[in-house]
Amino acid sequence: MSTMDIKAKWYEANLHTARESRKKWYQSSKEPTKSVDTHWYEANAQHSSVGGVPWYEANLAEHLETKHKWYEANLEAAVESVRAKRKKWYEANKADVPWYEANTHADPHADIKKKWYKANLEAARASHAKWYEANQQATTDAPTSHWYEANVNPHTDIKKKWYEANLEAARASRESSHWYDAGSIADPYADSRKKWYEANLALIRQKNIKKKWYDANTLKARATSKKWYDANK
Repeated sequence: MSTMDIKAKWYEANLHTARESRKKWYQSSKEPTKSVDTHWYEANAQHSSVGGVPWYEANLAEHLETKHKWYEANLEAAVESVRAKRKKWYEANKADVPWYEANTHADPHADIKKKWYKANLEAARASHAKWYEANQQATTDAPTSHWYEANVNPHTDIKKKWYEANLEAARASRESSHWYDAGSIADPYADSRKKWYEANLALIRQKNIKKKWYDANTLKARATSKKWYDANK
């Protein structure tokens, strides 16, 4: 008896039992469910014993009332203590002299400096001219010249003559040799490069001949190998 025969007999023996159990499950599932007055989320909602108020609302009201009473009882005492501490701190750190006069009295030479400043103030004012009068530039050649004419370069004529003298030489050199001929310089290694190129050219040609021979023989070798493969199938 093979394994398939054993499986077939086992299947036939258990088929009736499987159908009966499935039929019972199907019939039991066809019955409608009983309706419940309260939902699942309402059934677990527990109410507190005080007036039917939920637990979180009952505890919250008591907590807020206790906090409010504590706050009212301690507010006045807290405000008075903070004000008393601030008043003591302010009076302890209060200086008799303003901050801008504190350093004046601390300096032992303040009176001498003050007297020296008063004595030299008029002399300093008289010796110092106004800034715009001190920066006025008076030119001898053009006393009425403007600020933009005061900075004229005195070497303008010399530069102009130099430019004119070199302009003719630049034009002559440009006409004698063109720009595209300027880069044609005799290469001292031209012969060596030419010999190297010719020597390598022959080598490259030989390599090309070998490549062509290899390509021609590759097709022939593939054809013979295919016949050998077909003969050995």
